[in-house]
Order: sequence, then C-alpha cells, then structure tokens
Amino acid sequence: MTVAELIKVLTQIEDQEVTVMVRGYERGVNNIEDIIPAIENIALDVNDEWYYGRHEVQNFDHEYRDKQIVQAIILTGHNASMGSK
Repeated sequence: MTVAELIKVLTQIEDQEVTVMVRGYERGVNNIEDIIPAIENIALDVNDEWYYGRHEVQNFDHEYRDKQIVQAIILTGHNASMGSK
C-alpha cells in the first residue's frame, strides 16, 4: 500500500475522529504512538515463519541482495506505561 492509497482509504471513513490503532504483539490492540516519517529500506518476502513479519528492514548486519528492496514508512504502536490501577 502506498501513502496515496492509504490516504484515499482513510478519507473515505465518514467519522474522521475515529481512533487509529495497530494490532498488539500477541493479543489486543495499541494506539499508534509514533509516525516517524523516515524512509526505511525494506527487503520484500524475506520471512516464511508465521510469527515474523513478511518483510524485513534492511540493515548493515544482513543485506538481502537476492530480494527486492523498496522504501517504506513504518507505523508503530506500543503499550504505554499502564501505571497503578
């Protein structure tokens, strides 16, 4: 999905005040805490294991020379400190 495609989908949502979230690690959902507009180099179709994401951030430790590399923005969410109840 490109930025333009994402914007098109999001602008079709009638209630523009609805909260946007991402899935949690094992269960639940998290608020999107960060949108870092940095472009990352992503190697496509690297991981086959169901518990890994399909693609991998290309880093200096491992180059995916035989894989297609694209540039992407990654949206992240995490569990904020729950504090005391």
